[in-house]
Amino acid sequence: MLLSSSGVLEPGAAGDPLATSHLDVETALLAAPLTTTILRPGSFAGNAGAWAWPIRAGRPVSLPYPGAHTDPIHERDLAEVAFTVLADPRHRGRHLHLTGPESLTFTEQIERLAEITGRPIAVRHVTREDWKREMADYIPAPYADALLDYWQAKDGRPVHLTGTVEQVTGRAPRTFATWVRDHVADFAG
Repeated sequence: MLLSSSGVLEPGAAGDPLATSHLDVETALLAAPLTTTILRPGSFAGNAGAWAWPIRAGRPVSLPYPGAHTDPIHERDLAEVAFTVLADPRHRGRHLHLTGPESLTFTEQIERLAEITGRPIAVRHVTREDWKREMADYIPAPYADALLDYWQAKDGRPVHLTGTVEQVTGRAPRTFATWVRDHVADFAG
């Protein structure tokens, strides 16, 4: 089983450094004489953990595309899908596109964080270059550009959601609000 990315399904994936890293591994495994099951999640709900430091510090969260949509999936849903795939031979060899149950903008995610944590969270709309400078110590420039391009493409555009988590596990995927409640201590000051 391979944990890949739904980025490989995007047009131009072969030219995107983030998607290409996953696509190269998929290609190699699919060329090998093994049965490979590929899990292709969209965005991890846990990506919101990157906002924990500014939120705890009472600082604004910098967003270049606050209206960009993502499909946050809870890590427990990924784990349950992986367990089911490993335990049930009917799923072997499948390519599973996994999403959370909602297409949410970054602004909507911040609003849910504020509501559940009970603290105001300011958002600072920044340029692409400002965001890249802020992230330079954490994200190499080619990957930052790929993320920014993806967010720009999804700005104001809901992402396609799948029912794959429920089809595989028999249970609807957890919401982003559930993820926040499960990780509320990460955002406490």
